[in-house]
Amino acid sequence: MIDRDVFSSDAYVDHFKPDHAFNPFHAIYAEKRADILDSVRNTLAPGGKILDLGGGMGRMSVPLAREYRVTLCDLSAEMLRLAAGAAAESEVPAGNLTTRHLNAADPLPFPDHSFDRVLSIDLLVHLPDPISTLRELRRVLTPDGEILVDMSNSSPWWLLRYPGYVGKRPARWVRTWRGGGVLPEWQSIVRHSSRSEFHDMLRGAGIIPIQEWSYGPAWCPKWYLARCRPHVS
Repeated sequence: MIDRDVFSSDAYVDHFKPDHAFNPFHAIYAEKRADILDSVRNTLAPGGKILDLGGGMGRMSVPLAREYRVTLCDLSAEMLRLAAGAAAESEVPAGNLTTRHLNAADPLPFPDHSFDRVLSIDLLVHLPDPISTLRELRRVLTPDGEILVDMSNSSPWWLLRYPGYVGKRPARWVRTWRGGGVLPEWQSIVRHSSRSEFHDMLRGAGIIPIQEWSYGPAWCPKWYLARCRPHVS
């Protein structure tokens, strides 16, 4: 069983390979990434301020930092080192990418209304209290800002499209199915949610979706992605 220390150690670098061809989800990882980048670029003028919380090796942050001022935060120092290297290779303008080593489950060390856009991608499933983190993201967002946030679907029927994700052992299939699509070794620290549960999280944090995408089988998506704004009562 994998424990939560995997995220703070460098071990998670070996687990998280979204763009490798052997990853059964690499095509929809690429599709989701393209939609996120397009959403930001189509709605935010160059020079805007972006927070990428739990952004790992900078798959979103590095390309966006060519046009925006991006703060990339992650629990893994090695992930942040890889992001800094990618930024240097991509000739990101000096000062456009700032990295912060922090735990997304803790209160964020930023003032209210600090960012025009906030990204929380492949993150909520790892958090013990995702609503608390979403509230922090709402706090640091400007009143007219937007949050892009995703969630893995706990209805496990999408597994049938990606059998290589689970392997061939029947017992492993049963445990993964019962775990809402979470592999057995991750079930103590990862939790997927239904679309309705995801929406409940957003409402609980005071944010509302204004646009949504889904990835994977049309009959049962692997991921939901929402573009959100703060709820104004």
